[in-house]
Amino acid sequence: MSKTCEVCGKHPQSGNTISHAHNVNKRIFYPNLRTIKAEVNGASKRIKICMKCLKTSAKS
Repeated sequence: MSKTCEVCGKHPQSGNTISHAHNVNKRIFYPNLRTIKAEVNGASKRIKICMKCLKTSAKS
């Protein structure tokens, strides 16, 4: 669970890389995670959070 957002649960997904000649290879799409220091249950803790959740939390 190291590459998972601790807020929304976003995790790596699999798919294909498709070239111009339509050669297909397997690949993995990783979420854009950053480690931040956040307050969880009154204690300061380091959590991994995706940028979409970080932008949303900054707005409020």
